[in-house]
Amino acid sequence: MDRNGTIRNILGNMNRVRKDFTEGFSHDYGKGREDEQVAFYEARRRQGKQKEGPRLTSMLATNPTIYRIREALGVADPDYVEARKDMGMGLMDNKSKVSGQILGTLAADVTQDTTRSVYWLLNALQATGGVINEAVLAKANPNLYGKTAVINEDSGDPLRKKDRQQARSQGIYEEVAGKERLKRGYSYADDSEDPQILKRNFEPGHIASLAIPTGIAINNGLGLLTPGGGAEGYYAVLPSEDDPTKTSNMLGEIALKYVMGRTGNMLPYEEFKKVRPDITPEEYRAYKAFKYDKKEDWNPLDGDMTIGAGALKFTNEGLHGPEVQFLGRSLPVTTGVVPFAGALAGGALGVRTGRPILGGFGGGMAGLAAGTASGNLLEEERRRRNQAENELKG
Repeated sequence: MDRNGTIRNILGNMNRVRKDFTEGFSHDYGKGREDEQVAFYEARRRQGKQKEGPRLTSMLATNPTIYRIREALGVADPDYVEARKDMGMGLMDNKSKVSGQILGTLAADVTQDTTRSVYWLLNALQATGGVINEAVLAKANPNLYGKTAVINEDSGDPLRKKDRQQARSQGIYEEVAGKERLKRGYSYADDSEDPQILKRNFEPGHIASLAIPTGIAINNGLGLLTPGGGAEGYYAVLPSEDDPTKTSNMLGEIALKYVMGRTGNMLPYEEFKKVRPDITPEEYRAYKAFKYDKKEDWNPLDGDMTIGAGALKFTNEGLHGPEVQFLGRSLPVTTGVVPFAGALAGGALGVRTGRPILGGFGGGMAGLAAGTASGNLLEEERRRRNQAENELKG
């Protein structure tokens, strides 16, 4: 081949690469949240699960940046890979197109705030705790989000779409606007002519109630369960003129704490020591300095740690002992993490019983009570020792 022919081949190859890259980029950049959600639902249908699942599962499966990385590493769930492929959302057939897809996915992530929405969900400790709770309980009992074949009460066989009359007699269909459809909670197993009729094992609202025990633990640890005013040693969010530790508006106090996670500021030391005599002025000042220090410190062996310009912090000498701080919200280990762990463990054990919802809720509340009692005893003993040491020092 002469020189001109070689040049034409090179240019032709470059043009094909450009076209393939552009095709891949346009393909993935054009996808939206609805596309991701439909693929997620389809994958769960193939797995015999209800549409809704743990939020962590949903986030990982509908975030294109995350699942493209998992596909490239070969660790993506095969059911989700196949569902996306069948919807025309899978990886394409050559490296140039795939490269374009990856760049298109990253660009779409920026313009659609896909990954930032994960941060927005988890930027409150209550939400983070809820996500952890859902993931642990779903692992403890995978059937929480599953479906079961409806049984034909006459024959004892799985009920199918063609058994319409029997399904009507079993109360599975309802009429809406002159059209007959499956009632809420029922679905067909697949798109064949005569699929089985499935029923989700548990109602989503009932599953959501399993987060109540861990939610109480975290909200109490954050000092948000004091509707009449501030937590011990703190101002109320809406302070009264007569007593700033009491609220001037209980409804407003509850709303600001529940909706926005607001808490009052620490009282001045002279007022603070009246309710916390175990804390010295030096400890008070050191804690305030820790709360507002954003200098990176990745070494936990020196007693504290600061990561991400203060996004995640830890100290073993907080006002309530060891303390985790996430995005400015402090959660003591003794009165926050220990009750949360108790509620989580109790819930995980409870959902493995014959009645997962009642067992999970009851187990979570029992674990919460045990964790709260244990945490309070640990905190009381820590304060007693701290005060005794301070008195010895003079």
